Amino acid sequence: MSQEGLTLVETLLAVVILFFLSSTIIPLTFNMKQQIAVQKVQAHAAEAAFIGAMKYKRYGQSAGVQHIDGVRFQWNYDGNQVCVHYDNNEKEEELCV
Repeated sequence: MSQEGLTLVETLLAVVILFFLSSTIIPLTFNMKQQIAVQKVQAHAAEAAFIGAMKYKRYGQSAGVQHIDGVRFQWNYDGNQVCVHYDNNEKEEELCV
C-alpha cells in the first residue's frame, strides 16, 4: 500500500521556512515604502524650487508658497539661491538650490 503526502516533519519545515521568509520580507517592504515616501517629498521640494526660480525669472517674485500633495512648500530667493522649507514627517526640512 503506497501513501503519498507530506510527513509532519516536512510540514513543520515548510511552515518554519515560510515564517522566516515573511518575517524578513515584511519589514523590508515597510522600510522601502517609507524611503520612497521621503524621496517623493524631496522631489516635490525640488519641483517647488524650480517653480520658484521660474516665478522669480518671469515676474520678479522672490518668495511664495506651493502646495503639492497636501504638503506646504514655502520658497524664497535670496539673491544667490532658491531655498524651500517644508515639513517632512513632522520635522522641518530645507532644500536650497
